Amino acid sequence: MKKILTLAALLGTASASFAQGYVAFANTSTTRVSTNGTLTVAAPAGAWYYALLVAPSTQNTINSSFTGWTFAGYGTNTASAGRMNGNSYTDSQAIQIAGFGTTATADFAVVGWSASIGSDWNAVRAWWNNGQHDTGPGAGQSGWFGISSVANDIPLAPAGGPYNNVWGASASGQIQGMNLTLVNAVPEPTTFALAGLGAAALVIFRRRKA
Repeated sequence: MKKILTLAALLGTASASFAQGYVAFANTSTTRVSTNGTLTVAAPAGAWYYALLVAPSTQNTINSSFTGWTFAGYGTNTASAGRMNGNSYTDSQAIQIAGFGTTATADFAVVGWSASIGSDWNAVRAWWNNGQHDTGPGAGQSGWFGISSVANDIPLAPAGGPYNNVWGASASGQIQGMNLTLVNAVPEPTTFALAGLGAAALVIFRRRKA
């Protein structure tokens, strides 16, 4: 009997060590998303997309190349202005963070963009191209894009919660809100060439007419 209990305890410990932690990933009325400093207007779901990124609690910062950060899950806007929801757990209150246990703490950041860029994080990251969007695979495509501040040392929770949120008060190390800015498309070299030819032709035509 003692052997059975010992084995059960070991199995329980092992399963707990492989359990994944959860975190809430939906902003509130006080942590909404803006565009150029103005609250994002109400729009149908799917007009805006968000990627939740996770890093060890020692990361603390995020740069344009996202070094040290791992994709954790998607979000999209709700019908309310500036609001989003990315929770994927069955009770719609949390998202599972792979690689981090139920008693772990982690750093989080949110990247947001307009649907004009696409919906796939890898494609959007390639378009962003470490801030050099005019030379990446999606060069020529305009869109709104933004990177939040870092939510530091957010404790994860087991399934069922209560869950901690990456959005909240800065005093608690959370993200207070985020702002997206318009990234204008830069014409490709062929576009510049065609524009130059057109201008040259116009000058020649005017000289002949004169």
